[in-house]
Amino acid sequence: MLSKFQILFTCIVLLLVKAKAQDVKLDSVALNINRYGLKTAQSNLFVHFDKTIYTNNDQVWFSGYLLKNMTNLDQYHTLYLSLINNSDSSVVIQDKFLIEKGFAFGALTLPDSLPGGSYRFVANTNIKKDNQPDGEFVQPIIIKSTTVNPLTANVSIFKAYDEQSKNGTALLKILSSDNRFVENAEIKYHIGKDKQTLLTGTAKSSVIGELMINFPADKITANNNQLNVSIKKGKDIRYIKFNLPVRNRSNYQVQFYPEGGYLVDRLTSKVGFEIKDLEGTAITAIKATGFLYENDRVIDTLQSNSTGLGSFSICPKPSKKYYVKLFGSEQESISYHLPAVLKHGAVLTAGTAIAENDFRLQLVANNNQKVHVLVHNFADVFLHADLILAANKTQNIRFKLDSVPIGLNTVTILDSNYRPMAERIFFAHYDQLNQIELSTDKNEYSTRDQVNLKLNVTGKNKTPLTALVSIACTQANRISVVNNQNIIDYFYLQQHLKPLPNRPMGLKYVDQDYLNDVLLVKTWSRYKWPEEEVANKKEVLSSFEYHGEITRRKKLLTSPLGLTTIAGENLNFLDTDSSGRFSIPFDHLLIKEQKTPVLLGMVTDRYDLYSLHINNPQEELTKYILQQNFELPDTRAKVINNDYQSITSAAGIKLKEVVITKNNQNTDYAKRPYNKCGDYVCRYNILNCPNHIVDSGSSSPVTGKTYSDGKGGKITYQGCLEAERKPNITILKGINLPKDFYVSDITNKNEPINFSTVYWNYQIKIKGDTSISFNTGDLTGPFKIIIQGVTDKGAVYGEKEIIVKSK
Repeated sequence: MLSKFQILFTCIVLLLVKAKAQDVKLDSVALNINRYGLKTAQSNLFVHFDKTIYTNNDQVWFSGYLLKNMTNLDQYHTLYLSLINNSDSSVVIQDKFLIEKGFAFGALTLPDSLPGGSYRFVANTNIKKDNQPDGEFVQPIIIKSTTVNPLTANVSIFKAYDEQSKNGTALLKILSSDNRFVENAEIKYHIGKDKQTLLTGTAKSSVIGELMINFPADKITANNNQLNVSIKKGKDIRYIKFNLPVRNRSNYQVQFYPEGGYLVDRLTSKVGFEIKDLEGTAITAIKATGFLYENDRVIDTLQSNSTGLGSFSICPKPSKKYYVKLFGSEQESISYHLPAVLKHGAVLTAGTAIAENDFRLQLVANNNQKVHVLVHNFADVFLHADLILAANKTQNIRFKLDSVPIGLNTVTILDSNYRPMAERIFFAHYDQLNQIELSTDKNEYSTRDQVNLKLNVTGKNKTPLTALVSIACTQANRISVVNNQNIIDYFYLQQHLKPLPNRPMGLKYVDQDYLNDVLLVKTWSRYKWPEEEVANKKEVLSSFEYHGEITRRKKLLTSPLGLTTIAGENLNFLDTDSSGRFSIPFDHLLIKEQKTPVLLGMVTDRYDLYSLHINNPQEELTKYILQQNFELPDTRAKVINNDYQSITSAAGIKLKEVVITKNNQNTDYAKRPYNKCGDYVCRYNILNCPNHIVDSGSSSPVTGKTYSDGKGGKITYQGCLEAERKPNITILKGINLPKDFYVSDITNKNEPINFSTVYWNYQIKIKGDTSISFNTGDLTGPFKIIIQGVTDKGAVYGEKEIIVKSK
């Protein structure tokens, strides 16, 4: 039975206890919340990359952590990793890696021909929920390239609106890499978004490399204003996107979030606000200032902080209009109206949304009524009580959080008919976040020096925890503050409240002021379950797999046919069913080297009578990825440390401020003696030496010849295994097994060590005080050590910066 509470009109403290609701309607609400949680639940995947700024031909190292699973762990077996170019949404790389017991580890090499720009890695598991990919993780990255794009183009607005023609005009300019006009380039353009097409056209550039593109300005809206352009000159192709202006619209988006959800007549509310540009990016470069109006009278001055957020208090009155105008925005005539004011309702106020063992708030209504108070996490109800509110009498409420899990939880106020009135998100047990003690034997090191780490992970009350972590040590200027993600922010915040406003200083969870601002504006962000009863429908789980069928003379088979798969040294057999259909188990696709193809063959001498049709799960996944909207990060924030702008590419070429000019376009390094498989031998007789990926002294390997593996061992080159399509063979892409980080020989003075990542390791077990050692290379400047991983009590993150100087 629930405890009975005596309600006083002054100040009251409620010690809510966990109990099962006996009220039938309340049971129905709890059931609906639970169904909503099941309906919206998804796998949570986090991927730790060694850095977020790469060069072409760079090596990418990563660890994947399945933080939450929708089904049994053994059903997760493949991590799909795609690299997408943000400028044109083209898929640059797609690869697959083994997931084992919720962990995935891997590496890949970025293509040499990759132009610089903004990209993103998209990671998915093999699991599908209701035929949609489950557990997606997106990591934005920046690529600084030594590859010069022969075509450069930009779009600007030549004329926003012509009164006579009712058109606007966009100006497209095309130049070569040496700033010459590109004449007669083939241009295709498309105006629209998603499936909405407003205008298409084809043309050629003028003698000065320009094209005027007219567009119907009156028909341009926020839903169709994207101009997509493809440019082709000879073999060179360039894609660009540009958002056309929408007439009579502000350059800013201003949204208001009353604490609890609503403004109520004559009740004082705290109102959070967020200011974004038209791209949906928070205004963080400068603080925005505005005036709050009541009808035509200024009643307050507002200012956003460095994250584009802010708040103010207001006591709305009946028949009054409330709005904000931004000062100095060149659009001061545009008004941003506050939400409508309710005649009757309740307002809740929390001094802070960051809680330890209890959470306190104030609740007041402007009429007498009975309410129901729930504490839940959109899946389970943890606390419940019934209250009688007296008109205009503030009541203080305290929630004991002993039964509430760590992380984001929600207080929901329901009226007597169990309809939502107010809601507040808060962070419970903030003091119980895991901590990692990370120390080094010194702060400054010389080149080719040994770094000694001491690690320890603790939880509540400094209790030692066992953790599995990945560790990266990379140049500090390879970590973009804008793009960097950490596992704690993601686990506790981002996966629930995405997208989060950028925090210029990096880590989000350590800043309580930032958390309070975010949790204020994110109130009601997921509040959909009460609008209607959530159907009790069980989700359908499936998996991305290779499957297909074999026909004989275009007819279904009448008896099974044998198949073989060859993945490197592994030979496996399987049979179709009696009609010729089959699926390939994931363990038939495991390969040790990324360049190794998997060969699928039919066991028959009369293969000419049979036809094999097979789906590629990556093609299905690609279509889904390219349909998703991706919000670009705020590139106006500081990306890299200005004191250390020099980035060294995999070729050892220093890219000062990462600007390529005609004077430093030395492309001799690009004449690589790769064979068709991309294999090579460096000048030190090391097969596929990662230290000399782009070295002009490398040569093509010879089949049957023995080379060094770079680790003190020998390896005989088996030849290029790039399979040519044969009548009885189908080429499949395998699932990569984990790869060990290449450890350079620091005693070999003839071999330069120019890796920006000097150390990478995965699935390191930390239990109590744990020691780790690694060596620096030849690059100098600040390096950052980043540790991310998991414990049985949640995620863990740590970082430390060291300095490397020349000897």
